[in-house]
Amino acid sequence: MPESTALLRILVVEDNPADLVVFEGLLWKTRLPISHIFRAKSNAEADALLKKEKPSLILLDLSLPDSVGIESFKHIKALATGIPIIVLTGLSDMEMALETMAAGAQDYLVKGEFDDKLLSKSIQYSIERQRNLEHMRVSNERYNIVVQATSDAVWELNVADQSVLWVGDNFKKTFGYNLVDVYEAASEWVNRIHPEDRERVHHSITAAYSSNNNPYWKEEYRFLKSNGQYAYVLDRGYILYENEQPVRMIGAMQDITERKENAEMILLSEKRYRSLFYYNPMAIYIWDLHSHQILEVNDMAEKEYGYSREEFVKLTLWDLRTPEHYSKLKSFIEHISTSVEMDSGGTWEHITKSGERIFMEVFSHRIQYNGKDAVMAIAQNVTGKLLLEKKLEEERLIKQKEIAEAVIHTQEKERHDISRELHDNVNQQLTVAMMYIASAEKKQAPGADLLRQSADFILHAIEEIRRLSKGLVTPLIKDFGLVKAIESVLEDVTAVNEMSIDFVSDTFFEEDIHYDFKLSIFRIVQEQVNNVLKHSGANHLKIELGRNNQRIYLSIQDNGIGFDLALQKKGIGLYNITSRVELFNGTISIHTAPTSGCAMHMSFPITQAIMRH
Repeated sequence: MPESTALLRILVVEDNPADLVVFEGLLWKTRLPISHIFRAKSNAEADALLKKEKPSLILLDLSLPDSVGIESFKHIKALATGIPIIVLTGLSDMEMALETMAAGAQDYLVKGEFDDKLLSKSIQYSIERQRNLEHMRVSNERYNIVVQATSDAVWELNVADQSVLWVGDNFKKTFGYNLVDVYEAASEWVNRIHPEDRERVHHSITAAYSSNNNPYWKEEYRFLKSNGQYAYVLDRGYILYENEQPVRMIGAMQDITERKENAEMILLSEKRYRSLFYYNPMAIYIWDLHSHQILEVNDMAEKEYGYSREEFVKLTLWDLRTPEHYSKLKSFIEHISTSVEMDSGGTWEHITKSGERIFMEVFSHRIQYNGKDAVMAIAQNVTGKLLLEKKLEEERLIKQKEIAEAVIHTQEKERHDISRELHDNVNQQLTVAMMYIASAEKKQAPGADLLRQSADFILHAIEEIRRLSKGLVTPLIKDFGLVKAIESVLEDVTAVNEMSIDFVSDTFFEEDIHYDFKLSIFRIVQEQVNNVLKHSGANHLKIELGRNNQRIYLSIQDNGIGFDLALQKKGIGLYNITSRVELFNGTISIHTAPTSGCAMHMSFPITQAIMRH
């Protein structure tokens, strides 16, 4: 992508000579830094030009001699990867233009409906949007691959210039080098590898990205730390290709020194191994990889599960798991059967001898035990930790709910105060002013027309203040109920808008529902109706309010233009609606997309709405 200060090279694909002249004139008139304008009258001409040139931007007419509609766009987009495209269309092709936007076009312009300023803004927006999309793609690609590797010292190798980026501060924390999100020559990395391992590792990684057979790379070697000591590391990487050529390798380096030393200690000393095994503060058990029979356990395992050693060796791995986890256990056994490394099986729900369910965080490692392929599992009881985390989360949600409730109550009080001020103060002053003007109009013939106009303006202001006051407070809820209050709002909407509205509330009754809940439902409807009127362009709205024995539900649907939920989900309107739903432990689902309208469905537990006695 060109930078904002670079000269622009623009390709115009248009078969109408008159339109082409107009477009070129407008392009030069924009005063954008344009260095060259390329022209093509068909897809074939555009193909030939794109093979030789890489323009900064493409203006594409959808109606060409050799292609029409969305196919024209798809054809050009396939050849112009990474180049922003603005679609040129007529008023009759608006739906097609929107379809191209969904397919990846950056913008569209209606012929004859734009000038040089709009064209300039569209070009700048399209180039910037394409640049941001490209940056996002590269960033997501990088960090998604990192997740596939490890969470230790993360690095990125640039194959072309042989530089290494140490991502984050794990490299500094683990190995002591002050290299955080900075590049260094790959040779510096190689020089820190132990001399006995250096040639092997360097040859291995070079061979990996020189071949297209396998994008994965893995090696174990000794690596020099900043304190002069060598650490055993497990290094894994993933190779990224462009046009079948390696360009980058993303990887993670894990310090496995402790694991190595523990393994060597077990091999060198049976006595020390038995002490480490039997008196370990974590539960350890060994199971046969093929029969899944438990072969040996330590003292802590007996304590945690309640079985004696004699009882344990009569069990299989399946006897410790709950039935709902059998599928997960089967997958784990298949995985550990092909792995030779320490593997975190995650947190499991186990069953003790007494039938109690406990949560164990398990780490497993393939070993040979009495000539059998076996797995040693080290398990830590995290039941108390999980229960504490659950309690803290519940307390956090309660606190969050209290804050939301306080905010909503404050908002309602402010609405009431503002409405009262408008009605009792400002409105009264305007009314008195009207009386004075009327009196002056009768006494003073000269200027009577001006006084009459002034009176009209003040009357309009009074009516507007009354309308605002009515929107800020909800007297109908307490006087006539929620349904009547909603109907009043909808009647006001239909009185001044050409919109058909269906309001269904046949299954809803509200005698036992408390005022705060009804007020929140009213505000949700009021907020969304305003959103529809301002932004959707809809001509039909359906609202359904009902209840059953367990829940109260509210649905609001329109046939408008819809919107991109990913871009709008942080808007203040949706935030207010979501906060009110969460205040009463409700759930909300929103189904929308550009050109597809919006359907909003909310559901509340009936226990949150009924009055407490």
